[in-house]
Amino acid sequence: MIRTLLLFLLPLFLFAEKPMLTRMQMLMGTYATITLPKNSNQEISKTFELIGEIEHSLSTYNHTAMLYQLNVTHKVPYDSYLAEALRLSKHYYKDTDGYFDVTIGSISKNLYHFGEEKPLSPDKKALKNAPLNINSIHIGQAFITTDKNITLDLGGIGKGYAVDKAAAYLSERNITGGIMALSGDIRCIGTCEIYLQSPFTEETFAKVTSKVPDLSVSTSGTYRRYATKKSEHHLIDPKTASQGKAFVSVSLFTRANNSRIDAYATAVSVMPKAKALQFLKEHNEIGYVLVEPDGNIIDGNLEGLIRLKYNKPA
Repeated sequence: MIRTLLLFLLPLFLFAEKPMLTRMQMLMGTYATITLPKNSNQEISKTFELIGEIEHSLSTYNHTAMLYQLNVTHKVPYDSYLAEALRLSKHYYKDTDGYFDVTIGSISKNLYHFGEEKPLSPDKKALKNAPLNINSIHIGQAFITTDKNITLDLGGIGKGYAVDKAAAYLSERNITGGIMALSGDIRCIGTCEIYLQSPFTEETFAKVTSKVPDLSVSTSGTYRRYATKKSEHHLIDPKTASQGKAFVSVSLFTRANNSRIDAYATAVSVMPKAKALQFLKEHNEIGYVLVEPDGNIIDGNLEGLIRLKYNKPA
C-alpha cells in the first residue's frame, strides 16, 4: 500500500512500503509527483512528457500554448487535448447547473489576474459586467474558436484531465501499483492512504484508505490562493461573480475519473451549502469530505470507496 500526505494545493510527499521510485517535476503550474515500482523510470519519464504535452495545450500562462493563443486570437487550429477538455467542460457545465463554467476566465484572468505576479481587486461593476457564456466556445473539425469577448480558464479541470491521461498511459504499460498527483488531483494505482491536511493549520485531520484500486481524489480549497485579501480567493461562483463561502475545503473521491471530480470539486466549492449537499446526494458514486468555515466537517457517500478515520478536528 502506498501512503501520501495530501497538502491542499501544495507539493505532495509520498512514502511506500516496498521498493518504489518517486520523481517530481514542475508542470501545469504545480508539482507533479509520480511514484511507481523502482524499475519504472522510463515510464515515469514518458508520463512527465505526456503531462507536458497536455500543459502545452491547456496552459493560460505559456504564450505558445494553444489555450493561451485561443484567449488572445479567439481562433486556433484543432488540438485534440484542448478540444476534449473543452467538450468535457461543456458537459460538466450542464451537470452542475452552470456552477462549473470555464468562461470564468473573464473574471479570474482578466479582472483578478490570478496566477500572475500581482493579482488585482476588481470593482463590483466590472465583476457584474464580465461576460460569461459557455455557448461562446465552438469546436470545429479544423479550428477551435471563441467569441471575441470571452476568456477561458481550465484551471478547474486541467489537472484532473492530465491525471486521467497519465493513468490511461500507465494502464497501457501494465503498471499496477503506484500513485500520481498534480497538486490536489491524485490517482491511486493499487491501494493507497491519503492524509488530509487541515485548512486551518499545517496538521492533518484525517486518514483516507482506499477500498478500490483506481481511486481518484480531487481537492479544492479557498484559503491558499487569493488576490489582495484573503476573502478574494480564486473559487468564484459564475452566477454571482462572487467568492464561494459555504466551504473552506472540498475533497471528492470516485473511481477512475479525475476530470469529472476536479470539475465537480470546483463547482461544489462555489455552490450554496444546500445546493452542494443536494448535488452530492444525487451523485452517490462520489464520496465527499467538506469543511465549513467554522471547522465543521460534513462527509458522505464513502461506503465502497474509502475508509475514513478522523484523528482530530479540521
